[in-house]
Amino acid sequence: MNRQNKVILLGNGESRSGLDLDKLKEKCIVWGANALYRDWTPDRLVCTDIEMGFEVYNSGYCLDNVTYFRDWARLPVEAYNFLVRPSDITRETLDNIQDFIHESPRPAGWDEFTLSGMDLDKMLKIREDYLKRWPDTKLEDINSVLGENRAGLWITWCAPKDKVLSARTLPGGSDYGFSSGPLSNVLASHFDNPKEVYLVGHDLYSETGENVNNIYKGTNCYIEEGGSEVPPVNWIDHHKLIFDKFPQISYYKVNPKPISSNDRISRVIEEWKNTPNLEYITQDEMYDRLH
Repeated sequence: MNRQNKVILLGNGESRSGLDLDKLKEKCIVWGANALYRDWTPDRLVCTDIEMGFEVYNSGYCLDNVTYFRDWARLPVEAYNFLVRPSDITRETLDNIQDFIHESPRPAGWDEFTLSGMDLDKMLKIREDYLKRWPDTKLEDINSVLGENRAGLWITWCAPKDKVLSARTLPGGSDYGFSSGPLSNVLASHFDNPKEVYLVGHDLYSETGENVNNIYKGTNCYIEEGGSEVPPVNWIDHHKLIFDKFPQISYYKVNPKPISSNDRISRVIEEWKNTPNLEYITQDEMYDRLH
């Protein structure tokens, strides 16, 4: 079997708990997302969240492991005083400006940095729009990903050499605004040129329809345990765009159980109907195909 022909896109849905990831990596190129790096090393990691990326880089993970960030532009130390201006990223009336500046340590010889951030007012406007669209979302849930603490300037000092790549190396120089899961899909589909792509742990929904479905819930950068299910509309729409863009690739939505209309995870996705290069299989069927 040619490992290069097959790709696994590993999501962080709870259905992937207990899978032997090392065995899967023997058979496929594995792409993972966000906090997966805390437990296991995929072939490529994708991270679009600013604060999560700050954590990943400063753990040292990126020095030895291929990692894609949404945007990655290394700037010379001489640019620091021109670009790091708190008034550009937060309200001028704030008394606690320093609370909105997040800067990593700078070891000797590290003379480049990256700068990311979100304006506080823009962050609060996004949160307001989100709550209008999904009014049943608990405020404490949305605060964990769109709260005031997620705004500010994020300054990451960069090692002379690392294995970070920008997602904007895609054709057109755009990452399409995708979150980490769909972004890993389009990156893998484009750069690896696989014949088969398996979506594993991309549960989209939760079993209860109420609580968040994520292995890392309750940890840094994630919704708290017991938080509301995240509406999957963007994930569904973005994956569909990718399926259509790469008709030569066979995509497999890997579920823990056979398809059932009564199962919120192992079911047909309505928006993905009439997608000829998509098939639903179980985890056991995936193992049979790969082994």
